[in-house]
Amino acid sequence: MKRTTLKEWQEEARARFGDDYREWRFQCPACGHKQFIRDFEDIGINPNSAFQECIGRHMGKGAAVKGDSSGCNWAAYGLFGTLGKGRLIIMEDGEEVEVFAFAGKEGEENGRKDVQETE
Repeated sequence: MKRTTLKEWQEEARARFGDDYREWRFQCPACGHKQFIRDFEDIGINPNSAFQECIGRHMGKGAAVKGDSSGCNWAAYGLFGTLGKGRLIIMEDGEEVEVFAFAGKEGEENGRKDVQETE
């Protein structure tokens, strides 16, 4: 799993998606759902949840189902983290936080190409 500092992670997100953090995009390691930070804001959920929780968690979805990438209840801070498919972000105080992979090329490395895109 890739380890990076918070600053490097933020710089990479800006390079991939632009300066508007609402357009930053992440992929759930369990179901493959791709989500924007704005998707969380649009339904009144803390935008910081977008890189650690699948949006399905806030829409009544249950466990990931093979072939269904519409969302599930996965969280990066759970027992199995990101299933080895995410990132470890090193915070300024040295704490390491596990987060979902960026959607796009990094997310495709997770082996899922049959994902439903959130627009």
